[in-house]
Amino acid sequence: MQILPVGPRDEIPVRGGRPVFLSDHPGEPVSVAPGFFAVRVSSGEVRDLGRLVAPRDLNDRLVDASVSLLRNRERVRFDPSDGSELRYGDGGVAYGASGRPLYPRLDPAVIGLVELAGADRLLLGMNAQRRKYFSLVAGYVSHGESLEEAFAREVWEETGRRVDGITYVGSQPWPVSGSLMVGMRGTTTDEHPQADTDGELIEVIWVSARDIRDRRVPIAPPGSIAHDMILAWAAGKNQ
Repeated sequence: MQILPVGPRDEIPVRGGRPVFLSDHPGEPVSVAPGFFAVRVSSGEVRDLGRLVAPRDLNDRLVDASVSLLRNRERVRFDPSDGSELRYGDGGVAYGASGRPLYPRLDPAVIGLVELAGADRLLLGMNAQRRKYFSLVAGYVSHGESLEEAFAREVWEETGRRVDGITYVGSQPWPVSGSLMVGMRGTTTDEHPQADTDGELIEVIWVSARDIRDRRVPIAPPGSIAHDMILAWAAGKNQ
């Protein structure tokens, strides 16, 4: 049995570039996969086990699942249908008094590239709560929406631009919020905002591939799908 210790802020201990695993722990490990468990440990304990890194720095699907399932168990303790206390089984599936399975919650979110038609320019925004870098437009999918509809709505609400020709690019689990980030791309003819925005972005700019390659603007950090998509877009432009 392998048990991954996870710190109170989702810190993962590593040695030699690989996560540290325990063979036993007195805590309450959560089952992640056959033979693989995760357990929440104190900041002191996790510091003693190795160098600490964020889950996204490891790009390890079992680590991502561990953090996501631990967070889900800590947040969801009672069956919403009858109020009974939940017991957790394999893969984070929980059971209350009724015996009906309650699967761990996963929130889909869209994130994507918005290009200006005919201009080879990419739309980036700086979040009002994280004023350190520019990233792609993103947001959660609402009930009754397709992924394409959700992306078009988020672009409109956050930037005041209309976007069409939307296609799927790729995806990435985002365990710190229990999300699945779905990468999209689309095109707009709106160089300037056509409506008021919701204020989520403090600044919105158009950038060129050279701006990205020459690091003229700070972008989302490595380990995020936004970082990879922005760099891939810049690498594909011959300018």
